[in-house]
Amino acid sequence: MKALQVSRARPSEDRKSFVRWAFPGLFLQEKDIWNGAGVLLITVLLYGGLVLCIGKPFHPSGNAWAVMIIWLLASAGGWLVERVGLPGPLGMILTGIAVGNINSGHLVKGLPASWSKELRAIALAIIFLRSGLELDLRIFKKVGWVATRLLLVPGILEAFFDGGLAVALFGMPPTFAFALGFILKAVGPALVIQCMFDVQQKRLGTAKSIPATVVAAASFDDMIGITGYTIFIDIAVKGEGNQVWAIMHGPVSVVLGILAGLIAAYLCAFTKLWNNRLKRTAVVLLSALFMKFIFDKYNFTSGGALGSLTLGLCVKELWARGKPGMFAIPETNHEYTRNVEKNVRWLWRFIMMPVLFGLIGNALRFKTLQHSSISKACAIIFAGLAVRMPATFLVMFGGGFTWKERLFFSFAWTPKATVQAALALSPLDAVIAAYKSAPKSAQALRYTQYANETLTTAIFCILIDASIGTLLIRAFAPALLQREPEDNAEAPDAPMVPGLQPPSPRPMVHDPLDRQENEPQQLTAAELARQQELMQHKEQEFAMANEAMLAEFMERIDQIADVVGQQELGHDSSDCAGKLRLAVDNLRDRIAEHDYLKAEEVEGANDFLRATRQEHETLRRRGPGRQPSAASPSGLGKSSEAV
Repeated sequence: MKALQVSRARPSEDRKSFVRWAFPGLFLQEKDIWNGAGVLLITVLLYGGLVLCIGKPFHPSGNAWAVMIIWLLASAGGWLVERVGLPGPLGMILTGIAVGNINSGHLVKGLPASWSKELRAIALAIIFLRSGLELDLRIFKKVGWVATRLLLVPGILEAFFDGGLAVALFGMPPTFAFALGFILKAVGPALVIQCMFDVQQKRLGTAKSIPATVVAAASFDDMIGITGYTIFIDIAVKGEGNQVWAIMHGPVSVVLGILAGLIAAYLCAFTKLWNNRLKRTAVVLLSALFMKFIFDKYNFTSGGALGSLTLGLCVKELWARGKPGMFAIPETNHEYTRNVEKNVRWLWRFIMMPVLFGLIGNALRFKTLQHSSISKACAIIFAGLAVRMPATFLVMFGGGFTWKERLFFSFAWTPKATVQAALALSPLDAVIAAYKSAPKSAQALRYTQYANETLTTAIFCILIDASIGTLLIRAFAPALLQREPEDNAEAPDAPMVPGLQPPSPRPMVHDPLDRQENEPQQLTAAELARQQELMQHKEQEFAMANEAMLAEFMERIDQIADVVGQQELGHDSSDCAGKLRLAVDNLRDRIAEHDYLKAEEVEGANDFLRATRQEHETLRRRGPGRQPSAASPSGLGKSSEAV
């Protein structure tokens, strides 16, 4: 009997172990449960406060209620799908489809169309702003020609091929069909960058910069997609008026967007105004949203998105060079971009991404959908992949890649999600705006049908390409790419894009607790526990000593700043005091982040303080109004960099 019981128990144990092996993320740890419970409680308290303060919009069937429900359920769906190893956007969009079709979408019936349009505009601006902040021009220069071929040839070829199929299957006009093709051609930068970062962490293909090449091309690929879409949708929907303006509208929108992005980047680089990370994040984000809304108001759809991309790309370079002149703190600082990108990435990942994909899924209603539209959409998507992947394989000839590496490029250039979600409803918005005077006319109804078919195709493109692409990358990267040894490969923690490298706090002085990893130690459990307790106590003392040293250091800077600001020691004394105060603020921010100074930085700063004190004493003996000597540290050039 016992043997029989054991034999009956084995299949269930085997199934459980297989499930654990196949889907390890489904099994929650205790900290995950507590974390989820905390987030849920905070959400309930926040909703209760909003209901009591604002009232009707947050009641069931209210507009704010609908957005909150979409965000909450899409976040849960994305989290669940990620636990089984698939991209989160799949779960978000499937959740949105379920919400919109169960009980005819009664749960979110209060969602106004204008809110959906504006939220999608915000998401599109954030997508392109992140692309600009993440793009490293040094990497693009290194792999420029290969990346240029990758971002131009396969996608544009697929766009026109998909457009031709849409003309044949859906009966669309060529211009409307090509607009659909350019929606489908853009890769999803969020999916691609994360997959390539995982590949780089495993040292796969790093010797030939394969992950960096894919990332550099993906950052610009969205710009090509939205530019082509804008040109063709303007001709298709607005072509009955001024034909010349309809053709020129797209290029003009691109030029205006780039110019606006340059101006906004110049203003955001005034780091004397934006002197902490929250100010810099706020001014960059609000500038991107302002450009997007004002361009949308005057029907320049792509202008706002390209302005956001240009803003992110240019302000990063200005911050890194300490420009522009008198309006910026005269020091190079790459941390500005890293901090801003981190905040924008958090806003996208936890707020706007669930809202965007949930809204797009909610817009797909099966009651009004023709059954043949799904099969035609899937045919276009798979046919597009059949063209895109061989084209990617062929254009990578001549780059010094093996056939396996070219095949990996074909897989890596497949995932799509963000641009399709942001633009899926844009053709319908354009049709509604163009035919608002005659919404029931035959042509308006026909173009509305084309827009709905575009929406269906874009949604199924996300579901198919995102899942296939990420699975192909994860499954075949180890087999197709050569793993480099540690002494020859690029460091896996080298920043492929800003914000993705794991943060590593820097100790201010040498930590006496550093241990050699290879020392053999034979300790009992009690001795090990005692040693760990002692080490923890010493680490706390070491951290307290660091903070005390920095506090005393900042107090001395404050004292000198007060003396310099109170007495007229020269024509640049007020500027000197201001720079000292900015140094104090910078140090306080770094202490709050536990990003301590290196020992050489502290020594350089102490040398600066001693020199400044001596200069102050010399000037005081000479009397007010005298100019500093040529050998003095006035202007804080080198010394402020040390601080």
